[in-house]
Amino acid sequence: MMSDSVCLCVRANDEFAPCVDYVFRTFGRWAGITTKCCSVEELAQGAPVGEAGLILAYRSEGEGAESWQAIEKAVRNKPIISIKRSNFFGPSFLLAPDLPEPSATLEEAVSSEGFRKQVQRLSEKQAHIGFDLIASAFWFLARYEEYVTATAEAHNRFLASFSIAPPSLYDQPVVNRWFEHCERLLNELSGRDSSCYFLPKPRIVLTHDVDLIKKYRGMMGVRRTISAMMRGDAREATSEIRMASLVLAGLRRDPYDSFDEIFSIKERLSAPSTFYFMGGGDAPLDGDYSLDDQRVRELVMQILSRGDEIGLHPSYETFHSPEKILEELQALEKAVGHHVIGARQHYLRFDLPETWYALGQCGLRYDTSLGFPDRAGFRCGWSGCLRPFDVEKRIELPIIELPLVAMDITLAVYENVPAEKAVERLARLLDASETPGGAFVLLWHNTLHDSRAYPGYWDTMEYFLFASAGTVEFATAARLCEEFELRMVKTG
Repeated sequence: MMSDSVCLCVRANDEFAPCVDYVFRTFGRWAGITTKCCSVEELAQGAPVGEAGLILAYRSEGEGAESWQAIEKAVRNKPIISIKRSNFFGPSFLLAPDLPEPSATLEEAVSSEGFRKQVQRLSEKQAHIGFDLIASAFWFLARYEEYVTATAEAHNRFLASFSIAPPSLYDQPVVNRWFEHCERLLNELSGRDSSCYFLPKPRIVLTHDVDLIKKYRGMMGVRRTISAMMRGDAREATSEIRMASLVLAGLRRDPYDSFDEIFSIKERLSAPSTFYFMGGGDAPLDGDYSLDDQRVRELVMQILSRGDEIGLHPSYETFHSPEKILEELQALEKAVGHHVIGARQHYLRFDLPETWYALGQCGLRYDTSLGFPDRAGFRCGWSGCLRPFDVEKRIELPIIELPLVAMDITLAVYENVPAEKAVERLARLLDASETPGGAFVLLWHNTLHDSRAYPGYWDTMEYFLFASAGTVEFATAARLCEEFELRMVKTG
């Protein structure tokens, strides 16, 4: 990391400057450096560059040799990387969801060798990156296509299957990879040793959305049984009848009541985690509990006594309602007895950028909803915390996003990955998340303990966590948020 450096970022002084500056700032926060942005005209007029040790110049071929000479003259003999500017930031902005570069080019540039193919060394201290890294990073970080692509999914969610980017581009945090290669190139131009590039231990942020605490609650078991019978699965219906009867008679524990097992696993792992509770909601898909329920009060006390974090799980209809979110947040804070700083939306319902505004207006400091419901991976092309961006207003939002990487139900239901193959899928995503400040954010529901609905998956999640334990660090979402806030104070 180049934590002792200041990087001067030169770009056009046009209507898209806020978008470009956002990418440069995100790079600086990731790399631990201060970034200062200015135009070529400002350089020519004497903008101070003395403290800048590194220069990034984002320029189109149409700007000609004069602008490049002006940059060279202003920065003298300092390391410079020029980055191709495509037509993405131009007249068609927000009219089409297209990627700034061919997907094959972007995917190739994820690897070190592929990135090198896009680099032209101009001199000992100058190099040129031949694909539009800035616009491509912006496309992912800001979720650009979601502003221009209509969604028709029943829960008003943007699915991975809607994206024009191929699924393979979401298997890696592509923006982190491009930033890593760019940093190495800057180090080479500066005469620094890039062979000893340090990566900290991967981090697992273990989280639990508390949606339901009982599978069989009064007539709920009867309705499930009738549903099974209507599907013609007589054996399943008979099994459900027997299990519901035993649970309701107090002879068996409800399969959703798996919190003691979760606590036991976490204790053996010495793993903190974050539990997201609902504070209200009366939609059919909302929770089956009240914060005043005795079992819920006991559960909250258990979580707090173990030093885990509690966050808000805003109910189904809240994703565009700051009033409803605030009401539920106040109810949760009353129940837990302290301020709550983070949230994840129920059903991952999210409306860009309105949901971020709604959460921020309620005083929440971070959200961790932005993962695809139908595919595990890196929806923002990013591992770890970042500041989101309003593409239409072209401003950075005062809230932190910690993107969700993998949800158990995504693998078990949407992707329909067999339990025995899910470990491999999770392991690949964990490896991919490894980057400075990165985080593998994992959602493990208590309802996964229902072996009839999710055969083998509870054991799969348990095995994955224990197999990873020796090589990872566990952290709460709040801890990552606090570390990122400190980084922003240092780098801007």
